[in-house]
Amino acid sequence: MMIEQERTVVTAVFHHIFRYARTADEITELTRVIVEQPPEPVCEVYVWDRPCLSFRDEAGPAFPDSGRLRVSADPEIGWGALNYEGPEADLSDSYNPNTREHCPVLPLDTDGVDFPRSASLPLEKVREAVTEYCRTGARPTCVLWQLGEWY
Repeated sequence: MMIEQERTVVTAVFHHIFRYARTADEITELTRVIVEQPPEPVCEVYVWDRPCLSFRDEAGPAFPDSGRLRVSADPEIGWGALNYEGPEADLSDSYNPNTREHCPVLPLDTDGVDFPRSASLPLEKVREAVTEYCRTGARPTCVLWQLGEWY
């Protein structure tokens, strides 16, 4: 699925905080926040033709069924992990074939569920995948994937 930039709205949900981006510059800035300054350790990113809405919104909740990229980023240690759910792929976690003991275990959600260590990626690779997802709305091809264990 290729997204037309003029009609795209990227929504990043940090627990209960919704942030939106429509222009290329706004999407670049939102990607920076997701990777470098996340207000929460885990966020969900959606690419749609309109903003996603919380259940707190009068017209909400509203989310696309076209896919979701969950991003766990820890800029202090320089690592992140990804989880993708969408119609063209099974539930998937990012995969690092060079996993070592020094690779951190990162949170998958705020309820205490963690990614497997093998999902941990250097933060620059996470940024590249988030950028690709915001451009295409599809599971990023710039990273490897493994079958997801949760959700």
